[in-house]
This record gives sequence, structure tokens and C-alpha cells, in this order.
Amino acid sequence: MGRRGAIGLMAAGAVGYALLGPKGARQAPRGRVVIDYWEKWTGQEGLAMERLVDAFNASQDRIWVRYFSMAAVDQKAAIAIAAGDPPDLLGLWNFSIPSFSATNAIQPLDGLIEAHGAAIARRFAERYGDRGFPIVAERYAEPAWDLVNVGGRLWGVVNTCSSMALVYDRGAFRAAGLDPDAPPRTIEELDAASERLTTYDGAGKLVRAGFHHREPGWWNWIWGYWFGGHLIDRDTGDPTATDPRNVAGYEWVQGYPERYGASRLISFQSGFGNYNSAQQPLLAGKVAMALHGPFLANVVKTFAPAFDYGSAPFPVAASVYDPEAPIGLLESDMLCIPAGARHPEEALEFIAFTQRTESVEALAIRHAKPSPLARDSAEFERRHPHRWIGVHNKIVRSARAFPKPPTIVWPQYEDEFNAAIGAFWQLERPASEILSSIQARAEGFTEAARRRRGKRGGAGT
Repeated sequence: MGRRGAIGLMAAGAVGYALLGPKGARQAPRGRVVIDYWEKWTGQEGLAMERLVDAFNASQDRIWVRYFSMAAVDQKAAIAIAAGDPPDLLGLWNFSIPSFSATNAIQPLDGLIEAHGAAIARRFAERYGDRGFPIVAERYAEPAWDLVNVGGRLWGVVNTCSSMALVYDRGAFRAAGLDPDAPPRTIEELDAASERLTTYDGAGKLVRAGFHHREPGWWNWIWGYWFGGHLIDRDTGDPTATDPRNVAGYEWVQGYPERYGASRLISFQSGFGNYNSAQQPLLAGKVAMALHGPFLANVVKTFAPAFDYGSAPFPVAASVYDPEAPIGLLESDMLCIPAGARHPEEALEFIAFTQRTESVEALAIRHAKPSPLARDSAEFERRHPHRWIGVHNKIVRSARAFPKPPTIVWPQYEDEFNAAIGAFWQLERPASEILSSIQARAEGFTEAARRRRGKRGGAGT
């Protein structure tokens, strides 16, 4: 079998999987332009998106969106696009842009908006009373807009976004004699609070960790950012793992096993429960503070609605502290249009529908996430399930919000940190030496990517 035939079979398998999704069997009304939308969400998040799809389908009689939920949507989409049989709409992540744009697998929205935006705006004015086309930079928080506007091109829209912050147990703060309304602002204050909040049993075993870098352990690459560091040079695309500010961050990480004992912390971590359960370490009282996203509010709502938690921007080194410009990781889901989509204008119209204020806020509320917009409606925070969503909104709008590094080699780069976290934690080598090894490998990945692309430099390298 030739390569094209093999790809076609793989794409057919991907589509077959998609047809198991929640909307796969629904019949489109006669006369509608049918567009297929592949998304990664399942469970509560998937149902929230279904409701938005249903609202769009009911709001007009020209377009019908078929919504398919699937695992590994990025891999299946890449196969289908290569085979020439893509969906019309695709739900990815902002950090998918470097790889999908470099291979021309998704198309920029700029030209489509120029060609069809005015007509869509007229239809929206007639249908909903809207004024203007909704996908314009000034409507969005600048950091959120920058997530999908890479290399001067708009590759999609932010579907939902998440900003990471410190989440803490207010009850544990009270019990330790700490003010639950005055969470730590600096690394030094975090360390002091952690010391007060850490408890032991009579045998000296940990009962509760004040703070634990490996709970939940999803961002092993992040710790230098709280000291003002970054992992790539945005102008050249070169890795910067050995930046002194990153070294300071990982020396701080190593301070915890030095202080509390590596074996004790590792053994304690082995008893942590699953994230999406009542045994989630914060809810179960295993840790008093953790780095988390706003979506934790849905776990609290489901498993421990009485849990008294607080949120605050994650503490930073005192030298970079600025209460008006918190530092925080910003990530987003995004809607984009694959190359070769059969109905790009209709796909753009649905995307525009999702970007109306009421659509953005409804999805954010159901996902327990902040809004990517520059301004909220008067009702947004009042209706939101997260008690501290204002904290997350402030991070979204901060000039110092940061994304995962926008480089095509990010998956390999991140894997290096995931592989090295044990070495940091077990104090196998000084932080500077471990980061030097990561730097060398990241430079190799970057140069190989540049050779493949036949050019040098650029943030998307």
C-alpha cells in the first residue's frame, strides 16, 4: 500500500472514532451547510460546548455544526489534514500553533475575516442586534490575544483560557495562626507560610505539606518564571534554560528537599489521591497550598462544596514583585480552521458566534475559567462558580502573563524538564548543572528544527 493510501486509512480511522462523539448521529436539517467540528473536551466541559453548538444551530437556518468529541484530537487532525480530508473546525491549544502553522496545517484567520467579516457582522446585527464583528484585538485582554496572534498572523481564537495561581486552604491558615485574607506574596513569604503549615505525626512522618512543588506536578518547567526568568528568547527562538533567574528558581525548588528531606517528600507524594476526586491533595488536607488553574473550582463544587479555599497570584521573588502586574502562566484552548476545510466562511461564522460576549462568558462559567476579554459583563463574576475568579482575570490581563514558550520544539523541551524533575528533587546535582544539560539538549532540538525548516531564528522555530 502506498503512503497516501495508508494516510487515508488512518484518517478514516480518526473520523470513525469521531463519529462516536455526542453529536455524530444527529441529522442536519435539509438545506443547511454542514460543518464538522472536532474537539477534545469530554464530560462537563464537552457538554458545555455542546450547548453552545446547539444554541448556534437554533439561532439561524443556514449552517449546521456537527460536534465530535475525541481523544488525541491533535494527532487525528494532523492525519486527516495530511490526507486531504480535514474537519471544518478544530479545537486545539494555543501551544499547538508552532507545529500546526509550520506545516501549514491550519490557515490564518486574517484573510478570512477580511473577506467575510463584514457580511457576518451584518447577519449578526440582524439576528442578535450586535454591533460590529466580534473578533477584533481591542475586545480581548492583550495577553490572551497574543496567545493566538503569533508571527503577526491570527491563527485562531481563544475558546477558553486558564491562568494559574496559588490556591490555599483558608481553614489550614487559620489553624496555623495565619491570616487567610493575607496569602503570601513573595517566595520568602511562601516559604515561611509553608513552614508554619507543615505538620507531622508522632513518628515524624508528614501529615500535611505546607507547599509541595510536585503537586499537581503538571508544570515542572515553570519555576524560573517566578524569579523573572524565561525559557526562550522571544526574538531569536533560542533556549534560555541557564538564565540566572531560572537557576535561582530551581535552587529554590531544591531548597525544599534540602529542608524537609527528599525521601520524606517523595514518600509523602506517593500517597496523593487523584486530581478529580475527594482525595485531591488540597481537598484531602494533604497540602495547604498548591499551584492550580481555575478549573479546580469544579472539583471543589463536585466533591467538597464546603471546602474553604482562597486564590492569589503565585508568589514571586521580592525583586520582581508588583501587585499591579502579577506573573502567571496563561494557557488557552483555541478554535481554528484547518487547511483544506470545505466551508471556511461558515466555520468562521460559527467561530464568531462563540466570540460574542454572552457566548464567551457562558462557556467560561461552565468551565470555571476566566474570561479572555478585556472587560467582563456586570454579571460575570457574580454568576461564576469560582469564588476568586477575579484573581484569575487579573492575571489574564497582566502584562506579565506568560504562555508556554511558542517554539516548535516545546514538546521535547518540556519533556527534558519532566525527565529532570527527579534529579532536581533528589539533589543529584546542583540546579545549574541540571539546567546546563537541559540547555544543551534544547539547543540541539532547536538547531535540528531550523535545519528541517531551512531557515534560522524566529519565535516559532
